[in-house]
Amino acid sequence: MSDMFAVLYGQCEPWPDQPALVRCFSQAGMRITRGRHSVRVDDCTHFVFQHLGGGPTEPCIEADAPDACSLLADAQRVSAALAVAGVRHRFELFDADEQPAGYLHHEWPCDEGQR
Repeated sequence: MSDMFAVLYGQCEPWPDQPALVRCFSQAGMRITRGRHSVRVDDCTHFVFQHLGGGPTEPCIEADAPDACSLLADAQRVSAALAVAGVRHRFELFDADEQPAGYLHHEWPCDEGQR
């Protein structure tokens, strides 16, 4: 089971641009790595905002962790930083068995898009 990971699916509406995400996480005291079209939250196991302002691909969030508890802790930190910055978002977390493991949001209707 070592190759199994908990995963997160997330959305922002509207998607912040790269400079806004950099400010958001920096102001929250989080370390980040800025790529050409991405922002990686270094303080988390694997949490990356990708395809920011680059080409035809829609922005997305790629996040996972070895277990649901670790992913939930990371997601709570990222969600809190986004909420302080006023970014409307939602995160759905699933454990390695694809069972729901958490739902976080800021200004997102709870019944919209929930699995």
